[in-house]
Amino acid sequence: MVVRSLRGFVIAIVIAIIVIGVPVLQLVRPIPQAAADVAAPLPRAIPGEKPVIHWPSQGEAALMADGVGSFGSSGPQVPVPIASVTKVMTAYLVLQKHPLQLGQQGPSITITPDDVKVYERDKALGQSVVKVAAGEQITEYQALEGLLLPSGNNMGTLLAKWCDGSVQAFVQEMNATAKRLGMTETHYADPTGYSPASQSDAVDQMKLFALAMQNPVFRQIVGEAQAELPVAGLVYNVDSVVGHGTIIGGKTGSTLEAGGCFVFAARKVIGNREVLIIGAVLGQKGPQPLAEALTAAVAMSQDAQKALRSVQLVSAGQTVGTLSAPWAKPVSLVATEPVQVIGWGGLPVQQTYRADVLDPKKPIAADQVVGQLQIQVGAQTVRVPVAAASSVPAPTLSWRMKRL
Repeated sequence: MVVRSLRGFVIAIVIAIIVIGVPVLQLVRPIPQAAADVAAPLPRAIPGEKPVIHWPSQGEAALMADGVGSFGSSGPQVPVPIASVTKVMTAYLVLQKHPLQLGQQGPSITITPDDVKVYERDKALGQSVVKVAAGEQITEYQALEGLLLPSGNNMGTLLAKWCDGSVQAFVQEMNATAKRLGMTETHYADPTGYSPASQSDAVDQMKLFALAMQNPVFRQIVGEAQAELPVAGLVYNVDSVVGHGTIIGGKTGSTLEAGGCFVFAARKVIGNREVLIIGAVLGQKGPQPLAEALTAAVAMSQDAQKALRSVQLVSAGQTVGTLSAPWAKPVSLVATEPVQVIGWGGLPVQQTYRADVLDPKKPIAADQVVGQLQIQVGAQTVRVPVAAASSVPAPTLSWRMKRL
């Protein structure tokens, strides 16, 4: 009898544990997050014909829409002499070390007898120079104009010494900066490009010019057709195509070893956005190598301008996916904003989705943002909040008790 009673007691305890414990376990089990299946109906690439770029038939070239993507390149993309295109890095470094605001002239630099000797030496060697005189006061802005417009080699030497005390120290900084910027095919031997050992490829110089054009003072100077300097007087921009409808700024270079070289910028305004078209042309040979480089740059820029356009990929309120919770019917997910990008036919389009962390015990309201759709088009990244089109109730006590 005692054994039977004990057995019955144990059975009763087990039943009690089952009756009480199972519901408790059901209630403490984690509730799963509502699962989002997001795949916006996007093309794999922007529709339309791919742009046709008229690349130069010789040398190297590269072209991009800054902040949008690359149109590609032509030629071998190996280091070649870049002549006075070297001065882009010189000006970039000067403005990094001695920043100017638009309208500022900056500190004055006193021309020394040694600076005059450099001018006379460079002139005797047939280099491009800016006339100077001992005791002359030239501002930083004016020295940069002398460097970038008539492409004065003596201005490059002057600014290098002014910045770092010696040409050698400045050149070391040029190369350190190139390395920091990821310009793997670039080596500078001087601040002017007169040395054929100052070498780079078109892609590196295109990227550097895009970075330099972000500086409003640099952009203003390379867009000038001429400038008035204290002793030299009126000097002209060697970039003869600037301001004539396509090119808004650039830096030329030309030596026997380098041929004709040109880094340049054009622009296109699409809606309320300005897109800079940045390119580089190196190694143009022939009777008029610099003219060849300038002509190629204009053609490439015009091709890019024709190709660039605005494209709407997603509309506000458009369904981009589904939100599924085990305790409720699936609901649609919609984009809360339109997605408008700039590009051209064939530019790749990619998408990813990041879900917000929500409390699964709480309901999801209609129009509540539950995640973010990220769309990548070339170099552009657009993020748009994604919301539930209708409400999702919280899981009921009954569902929590009965779920498997």
